[in-house]
Amino acid sequence: MLGHLRKWLSIRPDRAVETDPAAAGQARGSGPSTLDSPLAQAKLELGMLLRLQGITNSAVLRAMLDLVPREDFVAPSMLDRAYENITLPIGRGQTISQPYVVALMTQLLEPRGDKRILEIGTGCGYQAAILGHLFGQVYSIERHKDLAEAAIRRLGRLGVDNVSVQQGDGFLGLSAAAPFDGIILSAAPREVPVSLVNQLAEGGRLVMPLELENGDQYLMRFTSSKAGLFEERFTEVRFVPMLQGIPDKNTVQATVIDDDSLKMDSPKVDSSL
Repeated sequence: MLGHLRKWLSIRPDRAVETDPAAAGQARGSGPSTLDSPLAQAKLELGMLLRLQGITNSAVLRAMLDLVPREDFVAPSMLDRAYENITLPIGRGQTISQPYVVALMTQLLEPRGDKRILEIGTGCGYQAAILGHLFGQVYSIERHKDLAEAAIRRLGRLGVDNVSVQQGDGFLGLSAAAPFDGIILSAAPREVPVSLVNQLAEGGRLVMPLELENGDQYLMRFTSSKAGLFEERFTEVRFVPMLQGIPDKNTVQATVIDDDSLKMDSPKVDSSL
């Protein structure tokens, strides 16, 4: 049964991105796992769960189950839980999102190899690694310097060479590299950041959690068009808050706020609800 499921989950998709075999080999970490290993069985169970929950993009499934070893992005003490569909801590009050949310957000970006993506909140680099296997170029911003540097080293070891990571204020985006075909946020603001909307290409998609006034958070997708933003609401989620500025070097919780980082009005949107 496990062998049949593995064959089912690993059907080679008509991928938009050609993956370098050497890089793919590096991304698998310590080599192919056997069907009897706990991690391999956990991957199969996760693959079944993701499909049951509506993850149908075969390239996304392949990236998450075959190309990017999630176990390389979690703490050693959490290794046996790497492929559970749960959120895990990574330090600095940050988390690695549960696999379903990573898969759904990636699928909502509609992967294609010639697209340019901006990620806000690199964290441990797991989402960036997934994106790197599915898109042409990925830029990622992390406000914590130590997390950014660790992610750079980890992505380098895995051979993911089309992801550029830098420390910065995610609310400002990366105007020098704009426009982007997609922008993805791994933290929840209370308003749609105008700076990020302005860095979307026409037809570009902003996939993000959004915290409402009552504290509930929903996964949203905003699509840019000549007529404005088209809004779609998906599942309820729970992300860490999106903070402005970068942490002060003397106090982890303090932030340095630039004038450009001040609160901005949310843009008008056309809702599909």
